[in-house]
Amino acid sequence: MDSPVTFDRLYEGAKRFARLAMEAHAVQDQEVFLLHAGVSVERLAKAALARVHPTLLTEVNGKDDMLLHFAGAVSKPPTRLRTIGASTAISRLRRMDVLPQKKGSEADDLDGLIELRNGVAHLGTGDVEDYLGTFAATVDKLLLHMMQDRGSFWEFWLDTVQVVLDDQAGRLQKGVRLRMNQARHRFRTRFGDLPEGAVDSIEQTVSEHGLIVVEVGPEKALFQTLSRCPACKREAATLFLAVDRSSLLFGMELATESLLCGLCGFHLTGADEVKAVGLPTTVQFSVEDLTRIVTDASDSAERLATIKLSLPVVTPTDSHDSW
Repeated sequence: MDSPVTFDRLYEGAKRFARLAMEAHAVQDQEVFLLHAGVSVERLAKAALARVHPTLLTEVNGKDDMLLHFAGAVSKPPTRLRTIGASTAISRLRRMDVLPQKKGSEADDLDGLIELRNGVAHLGTGDVEDYLGTFAATVDKLLLHMMQDRGSFWEFWLDTVQVVLDDQAGRLQKGVRLRMNQARHRFRTRFGDLPEGAVDSIEQTVSEHGLIVVEVGPEKALFQTLSRCPACKREAATLFLAVDRSSLLFGMELATESLLCGLCGFHLTGADEVKAVGLPTTVQFSVEDLTRIVTDASDSAERLATIKLSLPVVTPTDSHDSW
């Protein structure tokens, strides 16, 4: 009888739970991420041991049933299948120099991931450090040791993993690229089964062209306009802009402050993040581009009293007109 505990089954199980972990991380479900990431690491670690020899999956507890089965001495597996746990599997791989030794931050982070997985399974956990980097790095080491293709293991999530493991990218760039990949996953989940025309209709529903006044304060005015989303590539993102009151109405240079996509939820905050995805940090508009005002502040209307939205063309009477 074939053993139900084989390299192929352990490997495929690790791959399946890795996908579930990445999906949970994309929607910021930390507990589900920890649970699935821990299971994925455990199964992949056991797959690495099984590839050397299945007997490495047996516990040393005085019972020989699993040992005899894995060694091929008996064909029928025990009624109750019991293999080593994640910590023991990791410990054996450390002794084989496959995983980082028990001294150093990498080993501590891996132990922390497994401990939190166990905590989630039994008691639940609160806010904890993000272990995505530890998960990706551990899986990558095991795949390299077993000479397994990273692309076939991670599939859709390969780009995300490469971002996480990129030592050359700065923290801001990593964060933006990670959110971009997660937004693409959300878009695929929400709209992947819809026909192209249906997505186009939804895009038109959430999109509004033109320059819109959002708020006018004593120091600056806030606007929004439509932009193509850097993540899902749909023209459904709202670009939020600001200009100080000293700017000329007839040639405003607006600073890009943030972005939010109505379809995939991708968001940017600050000029540095905007620049990181290749969007301009400043854009040029004039009073002629204004389409409507959504601010409710009564004094805002007074500050915008010089703007004639009904006129298709506005001719400046003074080159120094300002807010």
